[in-house]
Formats: sequence, structure tokens, C-alpha cells
Amino acid sequence: MITAEPGPPPPPSAAGSHDSVPPRSPSGPPARQSAPPGRSVPPPGRSAPPPPRRSAWTTRLGEACVLGLGVASLSAVPTALRTARAGASFLDGLLVGTAVLLPLVTLALILSRAAGRGFRGIVGTGGERLAVLRVALWIGVAFPVLAALAALLKATTHHRGLAGATFGVLGLAGVVAAALVTQRLVALGDRLAARGVKPWLLAVAGTAIGVVPLVAAFAPLTAHAASTTGDAGAAVRAAIVDGAIALVATALVSSVDLSAAVGRIAGVAGVPLAALVLMTATARIESFPPLGQAVRAGGGLAATLFSALEQWTDRDGDGMGSHFGGLDCDEGDPTRYHGARETPGDGIDQDCSDGAHEGAAPLPARAVAGSPTGTLTTAAAGAPPATAAGAPPAAASGAAPTAPAGAPPAAPAGAAPAAHVRAASTPAGRDEGGAVVPAVLTKTITPAGTTPASPAPAAAPPRPDVLLVTLDTVRADHTSAYGYGRDTSPRLAELAARGVLFERAYAASSETQRAISPLVTGRRLNRAARDRREWPTLLPENDTLAERMKRAGYLTAAVSSFTWISQERGFDQGFDRFETVYGDAHPEREATGHLAVEKAIELLEGVAQRTQPIFLWLHLFDAHERYLAHPGIRFGAGRTAAYDGEIAYVDRQLGALLDAVARGPRAGRTAVIVHGSQGEGLGEHGPVGHGVELYEEAIRVPLVIALPGAAPGRYPHPVSTVDIAPTVLDVGGAEATAVEGASLAAIAAGAERAPRGPVFARTARRAAIVDGQLKLLVIQRKKRDRLLLFDLGSDPRETRDLSGERRFEADLGRLRQKLSAFESPSQ
Repeated sequence: MITAEPGPPPPPSAAGSHDSVPPRSPSGPPARQSAPPGRSVPPPGRSAPPPPRRSAWTTRLGEACVLGLGVASLSAVPTALRTARAGASFLDGLLVGTAVLLPLVTLALILSRAAGRGFRGIVGTGGERLAVLRVALWIGVAFPVLAALAALLKATTHHRGLAGATFGVLGLAGVVAAALVTQRLVALGDRLAARGVKPWLLAVAGTAIGVVPLVAAFAPLTAHAASTTGDAGAAVRAAIVDGAIALVATALVSSVDLSAAVGRIAGVAGVPLAALVLMTATARIESFPPLGQAVRAGGGLAATLFSALEQWTDRDGDGMGSHFGGLDCDEGDPTRYHGARETPGDGIDQDCSDGAHEGAAPLPARAVAGSPTGTLTTAAAGAPPATAAGAPPAAASGAAPTAPAGAPPAAPAGAAPAAHVRAASTPAGRDEGGAVVPAVLTKTITPAGTTPASPAPAAAPPRPDVLLVTLDTVRADHTSAYGYGRDTSPRLAELAARGVLFERAYAASSETQRAISPLVTGRRLNRAARDRREWPTLLPENDTLAERMKRAGYLTAAVSSFTWISQERGFDQGFDRFETVYGDAHPEREATGHLAVEKAIELLEGVAQRTQPIFLWLHLFDAHERYLAHPGIRFGAGRTAAYDGEIAYVDRQLGALLDAVARGPRAGRTAVIVHGSQGEGLGEHGPVGHGVELYEEAIRVPLVIALPGAAPGRYPHPVSTVDIAPTVLDVGGAEATAVEGASLAAIAAGAERAPRGPVFARTARRAAIVDGQLKLLVIQRKKRDRLLLFDLGSDPRETRDLSGERRFEADLGRLRQKLSAFESPSQ
């Protein structure tokens, strides 16, 4: 019998000799060994979780594509439903919506899954049943932080680019901080559970912490959607639905681990499947562009991304791309796009009708040529009526223009402007030759000796050119023309010395959108046809100022230095030429005034020898924050000095334009209107900038009108910038039907000095009315509005509220009634 020799005794364990490993039982499984230090032992009856599966990056990419397809498809369902309502099919909308969202969702999944360790630290291991609540907890903590940050940036800056970059950096920090807070809350919940707190109580508390902040953050947005009409509420609700679905689905799916078998299939088929969806959607859009129009018509997240893709393909700057549903047939020529004005007989397909896609639905046509070869420079005297510059829209499209009975046939360029006026026009007056003449100028510009018996067109007096200059964000009391201590606007003061200075001109609003819209449409923003975006698009239904001037025989042109005032937002409607300079220099980071003035001078010189009158609108943006330093201009340090420097720079550009006009052959026939769009708060009542308040610094602006041959003067009573559009139409002899405001031409011509009625201004949460020396300011609140009453004669800085004084009760009631008359239910 062989016996085994005894071996050396086993070494003692870290806990002592009594913790040595027991011998293997001859009949049972090996005894469980002690767990390594720092690792817990799974409780009896529950196996340890499997170690995380490591996979190649191709497999991880395939898994992200498969999961991304699921999330994008789910998120695209609302887009598909809205697309179907717009006239396309549900499946087409689902396909396009999925393809548009897929890259964004897949990238988010890749990044979130790559940060899986940190995410699992928040969600916790072994807590599958509470994973959803923990994700909601994280979102619920992070979202109010982001909402507060967004509100703070909106209140303190008016720069979308600067605010966006700041939000990106600080928002990321806020999300990380929310993750840390959530991890602490989860750890607190685990400790409470270990002490015997019932799990359902913890679940309710976690749900409340995750959901209540979300509800609180979304409530104002939902209330805004409910209070707006038509497309506004639908657009807001669409954004909320799409964003919520995509956010929650991405957060939940990012923590899902696919099984080994499914992971292998996803690694092989995920990327090809995603590529197939993208290629199929692209092919479908390219073969049927109206599908893209239907997707965008529904609104929502996918529609916004899709519109950005289409604009990305716009290479010639005409506001329409050639792919992703765009209908531009020639990206090398900005005069050719769907809806452009067709010139018969020139052999060029301007409106892309020859290559129109079969089955394409007719789209609203843009009413502008918008190119260097447009009607302002190509038509010559003696050209056929169909191609003559300034011909009415009917003639430009090949249709016979409507003329009153007995009227002479339309003449080519160079003939009397009467040939360019629609029969429906009701101008202020006509001269003996039949040409349209402003009523207030008829007596001063009609040549002596002209009688109704001698209606020769050659004797017709020329109507004035109209030069409208908008100075963005310039307040009146910081211009030397209005008595400011610093010499910020010597050229504006020179213009005022030969024109009429309106001492108390008020902007329609301190918001840029509400302030600018009346200049273009002749109506306040809430009454104009527009979409419901924050920076709205003006729709073709508007009868714009440029269209009315064009029908009166004017050549029309505009130069914009701000990105919102663009072709794609409808501002080009009615302009023969619409030029922009913000593509050459960013208006919020670089000076653009000199570029805009150069464009304007180029336009004026190009038509200097034409017989038709000219209407030119120039928008100068530079006084808008942020304030830049300019060579040779310095008023000291600080915000106010920087703002004054910007006004001086804009005034210098105004002077360059006026000098160019004075050198030209049309100097004696040019009417000049210069005004501020809105003011700028510098902390007088707390906030800085504009867009919220309606105190004097925010809405009192310069306004100077210099008409040919008119005597200089000053007008001391309140007027509104809403009056500018009817003034231009009056000076140009164009119809002003359904235009808001009252013409100031009679005042500028010296024929009237009596005070007008009250003026009105509004922002989203403020309304103001100025009547004589009294000003009522209403601050809208949920329960009860706050009323402020100021006597501007004795208190021009608005420091003393008189609304509570008994002697002003009658005035307060009267102003409130007048304010109610101005208000519209749609505001």
C-alpha cells in the first residue's frame, strides 16, 4: 500500500490560520473560497453579474446604428403624421424623418455609450427596475439648469452666436454637475433603502424629483403655445413632442446592452442598414422634391434639420437650394430658381419651369429678381415693353398689363411713369402729363406754365428718388443732432439742418422684429402675414412697401447688413435688387456699415442715368451690440462710450452715402428719410440692450426727413416709425390702402405743424402709449398688470410713477382706453 507523503502545511490566510482553504470534498463541489479584498460576495441563490462584454469598435458602431434606427424611427412618427397631413404619404415622411434624425441620434448614442462607465455610475448596477427613474432623475435635474441658463443668456445678450457658444460650454458643465448631483441622490436613496424605507416611497420621490422640474420648465412654453394662434401653437407643440421623444428614447436606449447574438448581427448589418436608409431617403427626395416641401410644412425637429440641409446646398445665395427638396435649377446663377420672374424671349428659363419636376406642386413665387443682372441694370431705353425695367408684374410675366379705358399703351423704359401704374392705384395726385406726383409736393415741383391743355410727357416733372436709411439700435438722446454732449452724429445734424427733425419719434417696439416689420409690410408685425417663428418669415400675401412703389413706377433696391433681413425670410419681396453684406462680414463680430454703403452707392450709380425714380432702402446694423472700436473714433472707456463710438461710425457711413448722392446727377430730386429702428438701454432702468422694456431709452429714436425744396424745421409732437411706410408711399405717389400709420410728408413739406394722435409701442410683455407729455407703460403679469404713468415734460427720465396719484385718475383711465383701442387680439 502506497501512502502519500505529507506535504508542507498551507500558509495562513490574511485573517489567521483558521481561515485556511478547506480541502475538496470527495463527493461534493469545492467549497466557496473567500472573496478577494474589495469585492463583495453575491448573496446565496443569486449569481454574480457577468463581466462586461468587450467588443470591437466595428461592432459597437453597428450596435449604435441599429439602436439609432429604432430611436430615429420612433422620433420620426410625429413628422410622418404631419407630412401626411401636408399631402405626402406617411411612409415617405417616416423614411425622410428617420434619415434626417439618424446621424444626430447615432452620434449621441455613440458618445453616451462611450461614456458608459460614468452613466452606469449614475444609473447603478443591478438596479434595472429603477433605471428609468434614475434616467428621469438625471434629466429632471439637468433640464431646469439648462432652462435657467438659457433664460439668463437671453436676458443678458442679444447675440445668437455668442449666446449659443456660451450656452454650449456652460450647458455641458451644467449637465455634468447634474450628473454628480444625481449620483449623490441615488446614493442617498440606497442608504435609505438599507435602513428600511419602503421602495415604493423612494420610487415616488425619484419620480417627483425627475418629473416636476420638467413640468415646471415646460409649463411656460406650453402656455405660450396655448395662447398663440394657428401655426404658432402647432410649431411649439411639434418641437416639444419631437424633442421629448428623441431625448427620452436616446437616454433610455444608451444604457441597453444587446445580447451576444444580437450584437454580432448588429455589428455586421448595422452600418449597411443605416446607409441603406440614408441613400433611399436621399433618392426619394431627389426624385420627388415636393416631398421635402411637405416635410418642412409640418414643422418640428426633423423639419428644421431638413431645412438647414437644403439651405446648405444654396451656393448662389438666392435663398433656395438645389437638393433636399430645394427647387433651384442652377446653383451658379442667383437669378434662376423656382418662382423667379420669367423674362419672355431671352432664351433663359429664370423660373426653372422647363425643368420642373413632374408632379411638383406649385409654390409661392418670390417677387424679386435679386441679382446683379436684374431689371435695375439690364433694361435700356427703347427696350420692348415686355423687358423694360420697371414694367408692371403683368408685363414681366408675359401677360398684358391692365390699363384703364382710353389709357395709352405701355411704353418702354424712359417713357412717362404713368405707364407703370396699375389702374387700381389711387396715388396722392397726378401732374398734367399723367405722372404720379406726391400730393404735398405738387405745388412746389409742377413747372410754371404747364396747363392741362399741354399734357406732353416731356414736360412732366420728375418724381423724387426716395432714400430710406434705417439705423439699427440708435437712440435719439445719444445723437448730437438731438443735443447730446458728445459729437456722435455730425452728418445727421447736417441733414437735419436742411430737413425736418422730429423731436419725439418713437419706434414701434424695442424688439427688432416688431420694429422692422412695419417698414417692409406697412403693418405692425402682429397684423402682417408671417410664420410663427421667433424671427419670422414674411409671407407673399403681404403687399409690401417695395411692391407698391414698384407699381407706381419706381425702381426698387435694398441693402441689408443683418442676417434676418434676408431673401429667405421674405424681405426681398418687391425689390428689383436685394443685396446683403452679412456674408462678407459677420454683423455681430465685424463692421458691416462701410460694405453696405458701398453696395448702396454702386446701386445708385448704376441707375443714375435712368429716367425712372428710385426707391432704395439701406439698413445699417453696426450700432447693435456688440460694440466695436473703430479707427479715429473714441469717446473714452466703458459701455456707454463704446456705444457712442458705434453711433459715430454709423454716422460716418451715412455721411459717405449722402456725399455720393450729392455728387450724382439726381441730388436735387432725392428725398432722404433717416431713422433709428429702436433704442438701446444702458442700465437707466436696470436692463441693458433692447427687446424687453419700453422706456424712453429703448424706443425714442432719431427721425429726419429732408424733401427736395422743402424748408427746414423741427416737429415737437410724438410720431411713430409706423408712419414711415405711409410717408414713403405719399412721397412716391403710391397707393397706401390698408397701410397702418399716417404720412408725415405734409409735416416734412412744411404744410402741417399740428399735433397728431397718440403713438403706441409694444413688446411681448410690455405695452406703452404716449399722448402729449403723458406716457402710460403697462407691464403685463399673470394676475394683475402693473401700470406706470409718467409726465415726460417734467420727468423725461421716467423716475416718478404718477399712476397712484388721485389727480391723474382721469388721465390714467383715458390712456388705458386708448391703449385698448390699439391692442389686437392676435398680439
